[in-house]
Amino acid sequence: MTQTAQKTKRPSVKETIKRLGGCIELISMDPHFNDISVGLFLKDRTLTVWSYSQVPGTDGRIEKIRDRIVALGNLEVVEGTTDQARVPAGDILMQPMKFMFREAVDKDPDSLPSGPIEAPDNKSTLTFSVEGEQQDDAYVYTVTAHGEAQRPESRVRATVGGFMRYGGCERLSPSTFRFPDGQRHDGFVRLLLPYARNVSAVERMLETEDMEGQMTTQTLGFSST
Repeated sequence: MTQTAQKTKRPSVKETIKRLGGCIELISMDPHFNDISVGLFLKDRTLTVWSYSQVPGTDGRIEKIRDRIVALGNLEVVEGTTDQARVPAGDILMQPMKFMFREAVDKDPDSLPSGPIEAPDNKSTLTFSVEGEQQDDAYVYTVTAHGEAQRPESRVRATVGGFMRYGGCERLSPSTFRFPDGQRHDGFVRLLLPYARNVSAVERMLETEDMEGQMTTQTLGFSST
């Protein structure tokens, strides 16, 4: 009787979407907390981390994920909450936020990337580095490659193409790009570089994860419509 009463108090899918906005990304299983499903919702400029799970300790895990997306995406904490963050300025960069959420949930919860923005190439011995600077009215990022490889310039061009694919960025030259709002987004550049260097492998990974997410959406009621 008590369990039934508790279930009836849970918000419906429509109520959840009305309150939190659309679900822009869903992780079907949180590898660091009881394999629960976790969603990232967006309403106006406010992001909410939310789960249907009622496993004890879920609220604490949600807060930790929220704190990680704040650090990874250079977001702002919504005061008085443990599950919300705000996009402070610039465009709402949907695709980078999806990668941000995956990183926040899937990777080691006790570590955050730091230091120079760089990653080894998975197709050569090169190491890619990305640095940015303000140029006129836009913040421009430059990709360089260090090490020995045939035609390293082609790998740099391909990596910039990855930022275009996953960040919605604009190519300015074979080695430079900017985000669509022209703003500085170092956190997103750091997140996207490992994906941008190998688009074909990432596409296969995303297709698999999308299939899993669709199954969870149908099962648990996560939806953006």
